[in-house]
Amino acid sequence: MIADICKRIADRNTPLENAFGLCGTAIDNELFTAMRFHADTMEVERLYSTLPVVYPVSGRKPKRDTAWGDKVLVHHQINNGFGADDIEWAFSDHETILGLGLNAVLNVPIVDRDTVLGTINFLRGGRPFNNQEVAIGQQLAAALGSRTDYLELPTSFQESLC
Repeated sequence: MIADICKRIADRNTPLENAFGLCGTAIDNELFTAMRFHADTMEVERLYSTLPVVYPVSGRKPKRDTAWGDKVLVHHQINNGFGADDIEWAFSDHETILGLGLNAVLNVPIVDRDTVLGTINFLRGGRPFNNQEVAIGQQLAAALGSRTDYLELPTSFQESLC
């Protein structure tokens, strides 16, 4: 099943909005976002959100000189956290996230030829993400990273689809 989803995600004939939607359904979550990474300014830009009222597609978030940015964007490592301390460590807007009842996070960098293109991010309440879900996240990110159109997205990608 995941192999089929990844094949559809990697297929350039699948619109990126649909590819992001497939990612968001592959792992149980209450909030899924996809971000584009701007290495020159060390910022991430939200391209997709399953909770657009709270986390709309919008401007950029600075990640320079942050432990999360260093781990995920510079060193291409997955961030798999659980509990308030991990949420606070990863997010400047931790109060909003915790207020939504979300206490588990899985951030997976999307990498193409040693270049981080962005991240896919899964959050939920209740239980942490397990090793199988982390592996699925890596497969989803690899499928997105294989798309040559990921960096071609307009700045207001989701808004342009309306």
